[in-house]
Amino acid sequence: MPDLDVLLIAAPTFIAAYAVFAMVGFGTTLISAPIVAQVVPLPTLIPAQALLDLVASIGNGMKLGAHLAKKEVLRMLPAMLAGLVLGAYLLLVIPMKALMVLLGAFVVLYALRGMRSPARRAPIRTGWAWWYGFSGGILSALFGAGAWLYAIYLMRRLDDPRAIRASQTAMIAISAVTRVGLFVVAGKYSDWNVIGLSLTMLPAMALGVYLGNRYAHRLDRAKFIRVLHLVLLATGSALLVRGLTA
Repeated sequence: MPDLDVLLIAAPTFIAAYAVFAMVGFGTTLISAPIVAQVVPLPTLIPAQALLDLVASIGNGMKLGAHLAKKEVLRMLPAMLAGLVLGAYLLLVIPMKALMVLLGAFVVLYALRGMRSPARRAPIRTGWAWWYGFSGGILSALFGAGAWLYAIYLMRRLDDPRAIRASQTAMIAISAVTRVGLFVVAGKYSDWNVIGLSLTMLPAMALGVYLGNRYAHRLDRAKFIRVLHLVLLATGSALLVRGLTA
């Protein structure tokens, strides 16, 4: 079981991370990892986070399933799976530090641009689903941080925030299943530190999802997009910090 100091830091961090997840559909790893990694080794944290993401995605997906934009998910899905495979390979052969810095800078600039120009932009063509799905899959495998690309595509295709959240959650669930499967093959879940952290953080995850869903019902599209850009800003900043301090 985790020590008390770990619980005091990890529990409130996971509550906040999963509240954000329930509101916008992504952000858990990059919100929680920079903080929790100070007291939990990454080889323990990342597999535990993948399990929690899977449970949260399934639970939230059941709640939002009626709003799922199936066509948009199916457009991105094959490219995302291909990206996950390539990302797993790239994880072994390229330096991560420079890539994290460049990626973080891009996300921050995109978020700042969106916050300055909050009006809805013109919809994009369905062909872009392959680019966003493939790139998101690569970044999910590399950093657990590709879901913001799915969000950008979905908010340029859909009007209803509930449809965006539901579709985003479905993509995260599929990605989480893949990541958990890879960790199973790697034997990560035979480590009782991983299992202990996952079990003790389940209540924090559940509370965060509950709080996020309560607030999400009050968001119209304009507010939802503002929150989404704030999360993108936090996500990009976290990537920059991880890249610069790695």
